[in-house]
Formats: sequence, structure tokens, C-alpha cells
Amino acid sequence: MRSLPFIQAPEAQSTRRVGNAASGVLEVPVLGGLTVGESSFITQEMAKQQSAFVKDAQISDAFSKAEGINITEAFAIVEDAISGKTLEDEAEAIREKHADEIAEVARIYTVAGQANMMATVTAMVRYRCGMPDWTINDTGGMPRVLFEGMWELAKEEQDAENEKSEPPTEEQLGKQPPASGPRAKRTGRKSSGN
Repeated sequence: MRSLPFIQAPEAQSTRRVGNAASGVLEVPVLGGLTVGESSFITQEMAKQQSAFVKDAQISDAFSKAEGINITEAFAIVEDAISGKTLEDEAEAIREKHADEIAEVARIYTVAGQANMMATVTAMVRYRCGMPDWTINDTGGMPRVLFEGMWELAKEEQDAENEKSEPPTEEQLGKQPPASGPRAKRTGRKSSGN
């Protein structure tokens, strides 16, 4: 990768070792976030999956009409049922009545979660391990300890992206403050004091 003309260079790159003696050990760069290529690959792979949110919204819409409740309430029932929350009696009756549809939404969420993990680990191997031809199928054949180590690193990288970072100050960048005092260069007209 070509270097950019930074006025402040990125912090020294660290690495993380994932794996064990049985699986083999990889040394993976830690970048403080996903690369553009990694994010793009994950997005492309996830676009191939059925949207759990869309299915959830469709079922919630059907519930709202069938049960005479608004779609927000129906959506909350589906979400709470999937997450295992205790529901009030009325909501529990709706959940029981529509258990098969709710189970289908839960299945789609599970499949989407697994697909996201596979796509993310595949992206990490492609871009961080220098293996641009690595596929989802290749990831499926990885030892679990390597897969889990790469997934944990990916989650940490995504979390690091979400932390707010302030741009560096001029002092941090090594810029000198504007000149002041009698030697300061004047840039405007002299005030008349009126």
C-alpha cells in the first residue's frame, strides 16, 4: 500500500497473535478499525443475505393488522420474544399465537449473525494476512480457535472505530502558534482609534 502525505503519521502499528500450537498461529496487524476494503467486502457479502430486519418488519406489520395493535407494539413483541424477555399477558398470548413466524425471524437473525462473522473473518484474512483470494468457504475450513481469534480482533477493531476521537491540535501536530508581540508581522491597517 502506498503511503499518504500525513502531517501526523499514524501511531506505530501493533500486531496480535491468534491461534495456538494445534491450529497454527497468525500474527495479524491491529489498525484501530476496519479498512475500507474490509468494510466493503463485508457489506457486499451481507447484501447477499435475507434481511432479518425486513422479515421482522413484515411479520410485525402482519401482527399489527391481525391483532389490532400498532406496528411499533408488534415489532416490540417480536424483538422481546426473540431476546427472551418476559412479556406481559397480552403480548405473551400474541407471541404464542404467532410462535412459528417469530421462530422464523429468530432463525434469520441467527443466520445473518453467522454470515456476518464469516464475512468479517474472511475480510480480515484477505486484507490483513495478504491473501486476496481467500473465500468464505476457506474460512469455513479454519480451525475454530483461529476463527474465534480473528472474530474477537475484528470486534475490537469495530469498537475502536466507534470511539470518538478528536482531531489533533495544532500543538500536537507541531505547528508553531501565530507570532505575537512587537516582532509580529502586521497584516492589516493601523487603527485610527476612532
